[in-house]
Amino acid sequence: CCFLIFLAFSQLVEKLADAIETGTKDQNFDKLVDDLTTQFARCQQLLNSISGTISSKSMTVEGQKRKVEETMQQLNQRRELISKYRSCIEELVKSDNIR
Repeated sequence: CCFLIFLAFSQLVEKLADAIETGTKDQNFDKLVDDLTTQFARCQQLLNSISGTISSKSMTVEGQKRKVEETMQQLNQRRELISKYRSCIEELVKSDNIR
């Protein structure tokens, strides 16, 4: 898409240079300008679309990072609880063995 705009722009510049040198305007000059404008608009839409996709993927990655952090935090809390539970059970078993 952008390559086509470059080609159309090159043609337009050449035609414009010819028109300036000769003082005449080629009959296809207006069509080239319209085509260039159309191609530029399409390229701009494509770039906006790509930008939106990148932005949404970035948001998705950020969301996934937050979810992983939350999950890790929950996992660490569970580990602490399991460790406390194990300590309590060990204390109970020790006190039972002493009696």
